[in-house]
Amino acid sequence: MSRSNINYQVLREAEARSSVYQWWQRVSRAVEADGEGGLPAFSTAVRPALRRAKTPDDALLTEGFRLLWFAVPDNLKAPRNMPALGCVAAVLAEVREMDQQKSFAAAMGSQVEKTGKPRVSELRFQQLQQSHDLEELQRRLRRAVALLGKKVHVLSLADNIMQWHREKSGHPDYRPDRRLPVRWATDYFTELASYQKAAATN
Repeated sequence: MSRSNINYQVLREAEARSSVYQWWQRVSRAVEADGEGGLPAFSTAVRPALRRAKTPDDALLTEGFRLLWFAVPDNLKAPRNMPALGCVAAVLAEVREMDQQKSFAAAMGSQVEKTGKPRVSELRFQQLQQSHDLEELQRRLRRAVALLGKKVHVLSLADNIMQWHREKSGHPDYRPDRRLPVRWATDYFTELASYQKAAATN
């Protein structure tokens, strides 16, 4: 499923990650390209309906969300998680390909080929960090996914959305280094430094 080393904060259990990944495969019809003969793709109407959802609340009214809700394990089905899963469904519906190598934040910091600039600018990254609610976060995440060519690490992105909602709901991790703003900044700026430092020494 993934070769990258990602430290999951909400999707810690393999069952949870597998359910979200299989749901995305079936929504995006990546399951057909996979050719492994797993579960069949969902109806072609599922993904467009999710993409039309302007807010997480809109997504809750779609068949795509219901399919995700039925797929995830019971420990994720607490009512407080429902808006976050709506956002997960709406944003993952934009993803066309799985990036196996980089976390979502690291991909945002990765270089636009030979330009020395990140694929998601520092300004957009800061704005994403400063999102005030799930609706704003959903809109900015969709923009970031588009800037990444709709190729992102599906599970990293889903875990980040769930953690963002948990922390905004008053449940931040007791360890500061595990909080999402710190994790995002670490991955983004580490990736940024990898090519800007090299450019500065040439």
